[in-house]
This record gives sequence, C-alpha cells and structure tokens, in this order.
Amino acid sequence: MKPIADKISKKLSLARSFEKAHFSEIQRQERPGFHLSPAVGWLNDPNGFSFYKGEYHLFYQYNPYSTRWDAMHWGHWTSKDLIHWEYHEASFAPDEDYETGVFSGTATTDKDGSHLIMYTADYTKAPDYSTDLSGKNGVRRETQCIARGDGSQYQKYEGNPVISEKELLEEFTMEDFRDPKLWIGKDGKYYAVTVARKKSDNFGAALLFSSENAVEWQYLDTIRENDGNFGGMWECPDFFFLQGHPVLSLSVMNMKNTSPLFRNGNCTVAFVGEEAKVEPDQESIVDLIEKTMKNAKPQALDLGFDFYAPQTMERDGRTIMVGWMQAPEAGGNAPENAKWYGQMSFPRELFFRGDRLCQHPISEIQKLYKDRVELEISCEKEEKSYAELEGKLLDLSLQISAPKDCLKYQESSEQKVVSGVPKAFQMKFAKQGEIYVLCTYDFVSGILTVDRSHARRSASICEVRRIYVGCSEELSLRLLLDRFSFELFVNDGEQVLSGTLYELPEEAKEISFQGEGIHLQVEKHGLKEIELGAL
Repeated sequence: MKPIADKISKKLSLARSFEKAHFSEIQRQERPGFHLSPAVGWLNDPNGFSFYKGEYHLFYQYNPYSTRWDAMHWGHWTSKDLIHWEYHEASFAPDEDYETGVFSGTATTDKDGSHLIMYTADYTKAPDYSTDLSGKNGVRRETQCIARGDGSQYQKYEGNPVISEKELLEEFTMEDFRDPKLWIGKDGKYYAVTVARKKSDNFGAALLFSSENAVEWQYLDTIRENDGNFGGMWECPDFFFLQGHPVLSLSVMNMKNTSPLFRNGNCTVAFVGEEAKVEPDQESIVDLIEKTMKNAKPQALDLGFDFYAPQTMERDGRTIMVGWMQAPEAGGNAPENAKWYGQMSFPRELFFRGDRLCQHPISEIQKLYKDRVELEISCEKEEKSYAELEGKLLDLSLQISAPKDCLKYQESSEQKVVSGVPKAFQMKFAKQGEIYVLCTYDFVSGILTVDRSHARRSASICEVRRIYVGCSEELSLRLLLDRFSFELFVNDGEQVLSGTLYELPEEAKEISFQGEGIHLQVEKHGLKEIELGAL
C-alpha cells in the first residue's frame, strides 16, 4: 500500500483547529456515560463502520461549528473493543468543487491494504431569487465518490466522482442519489448499493452497482422499489447476509403506516429475504437478489422515538449494528446552550430467532459492569420504588409474569370477557418526583407503551410510542439507561424502542414498579463510564 499523502485542505484544517479548541470545554460528566457523542457540535449518521488494522473504525456525519445540521464533515473514532473509544480529528470536509457536503458512506479494507471509503458528495446551490423568482436556477446534485486512507489520514480520489449521471439510469434523479454501502465480493469484484429517487412517483429505490477496480462502475440491478407502502424517499441502505438470509435495511422517510408493527415518520425497516440455498460466492449476487429479495418480508428495526441510518459490520462471525439515536425531524431541538447534539446507539449484535431478525447489546457491555443486584419482587397495587435499583447508568433486565390463567377468555356472542381482573404492569425509570419515563404493558391487549412526556423535554415532537408485543402471561424487558438516552429491548430483542432524554436532571435515578399480582425477577448492573481518548 502506498503511503497516504499529507494533503490537508484549508476547510479541513479549519475544522480540526476548531474542534481541538472547543473539545476540552466539554467535561466528561456532560457527555453520555457509554454512548458516543460528537467531539463538538452536531452528529448524525454513522459512517464507515469497519475493522481495519486491528481497530474498529466509526465515522460520523458531523458539523463541528454548530449543534444544528449544516455543511457535512466526517468525524472519526477508533476502538480496540467496541467499548472504549478514541476521538480523532475530522477526516473529511466539503473541500472539493463537486461537493458542498460530504454525505454518508461506508468503508472496507481494499485489496492493496488501504482503507477504502465510498461516500456521497452532495452539491447544493441555493436558487438566486434576485435573477429568477421561480428558483429554477438552484442546483442539487449527488454523486458517489471514493477515498483511501491508512486509518489516520485520508485522501479523496482525484478522479471523483466515480458514479454520476453516466452510470445512473434515466428514470432516477441526481437530486436524491446517495449513501453507498460498499463491499468486496468473494468473486473479487466491488459492489455498492445506493438509494435513488424515481422521477415517475418520487419514491425511493435501492440500486446495485459493480466494479472491477472501484473506479469504473456499472449499474446491475434494482434490488427493491418503494411502491408507496414504505414512505417516500429512502436513505442509508445496508445490505448483508446473516445466517444465510440476505437483508436490506433502509431508513424510510415520511412513513405513513397504520400497522402496529411499524410506525409513522422517519424510521428504519429491514427487508429480510428467504434463506439462500447456496453460498453467495457460488452464484452471482444478481441471481441471489432475484431469487430472494424481490419478495423479502419487511420488519421494523426500532419502533422507538430516536433511531435512524444504522450501519452494520461483520467481525468474528458477528454482525454488529450502530444507529444514530435521533429522529431527523428533531434536528432543531438541541437543548439551549448545548455544546454537542446527537449520539450513537450502543452497538447491537443481530441474529435470527426463527424468521425474526432480533438484536441485543453486544456482550462486551459486561466489561462495564461494576455491581450486580438480583431481586424477586411481587408488585403491589400502589407504585413502589427500590433503592437497590437506582442508577443513571445501568443495564436492567426484567422477567415479568402475570398470574396464571389471567388471559383465559369466556366466549360470548358480543364480547370476550377476561376471567379474573385484567392485569397491567407499569415501570417508571429515570425518575425524580414527577419527572420520569413511563413504560406499561397490558397483558390483555398485548400493547407495550413508552411515554416520555414527563421527562422534562422543552421540545415535543413525539412523546408516546405504542407497539404490539402480543398477549402473553410472560414478558422480558432489558433497559440500557444512560444520562441522555435509553434503549429498551423487548423479549430478548425481538423488538426495540430507543429514545433520547437530553434534559433529565442527573438526580433522576429512581426505578419504580406497579401492578397487583405481577411477579418480577430483576437483575441490575450498574455501568462504568467508557474511556474516551481526547483529540
């Protein structure tokens, strides 16, 4: 591998100087305990999640100058263990004539040993209304570009962009054509999945491209087209094989869905294909897509408030996912005087249980355990708190059991009557007086509800999520609670709800339960702060 030239543009140098000057102004206790936040300013999509030269690399969409979205840079972390991370200076700035923003992309180890990155260059020129009141002289153009690095310094390819109008089919617009997922196939070819917007109906589609050399690309196939049932435009595609199943995950914009298995707004959906009968290297990727992905079944990845643009990487037989813990529509809602805004989910391992794509926190979280509490609790009619469970950084697991036979029905001509008293479970966490997050489960309806309307939020976008878990006398919950967020895993990761809690007081540490006749087995681990290496 040739050494990476030490060529740094003025824009990148300015960004690095700014972040170094202001990074030290943020105290450790002002950051999440075990979730990643930007060096300074704004963070959104995870980028370039990969393993290179013995380290995990995670980049991120980044505006160091403000806690609002603007001209996108790339920030950068590395880790030896996916738990403790080092901050690095910004890797990319929008410093070429074909880009006003360095948008999302992915990374892999190239054949020559370099760290190969593929990203979207967004070029946007606002309309000049002084010369054209129609605004038709505005420009928006997105192209795909590559860069190479050694894990520290990166240089953009002089021949960028590598996928532009010439390679994109006429039926798609260049205004929304972005977010390449890059990999090298077992056949030695380079593959990339991007999304693009169809001119005919403005809906998104996922497109597959290939290359022999990472520079000259050709269109191969359309993996999936939006028929209007999954929002409008799509973003941030990821494509991978897991336990023989091809999986296409997408971030869906403006979802309108009445099913209890999905949710409205900007959300994440995975299309899971049937298990492939042959290994991916034994027939072409196009043939596999044709056979397995056209009728793939959709599944929500996270039904909470804040989860978007996830990326996966494979290492040691595991598929690990990280997502941006924020709803795009909440972009302008940074708390007043915030020094940073945006955080990543804790890394999750993906796996199948039957045909259900599930996820749970990576096992490395155990490195952060500092104590253990086990309790058996018989809940009461009145709410009760437990001092042993208090904490702001914790991993809390609950096995919840209702009295036997509480769900037996007596059929009548008009309605179903529940024998005994209808049972519901309630938990409040991050609680201090009338400040809390409320989680309830109705054993009869099968509805799980998370309500953060009492979490002292100055901006109200969405405060309540209700999901259908199913009617059962048993339920398991696992809560990862941090200073500014929570992640709630239902029934060993069959469903997940994530949310941010930026304005909770540090003292909001109480945990309470309520539900007459309901039995709990509780295991709680307090968590240490992760180590964060300075710039």
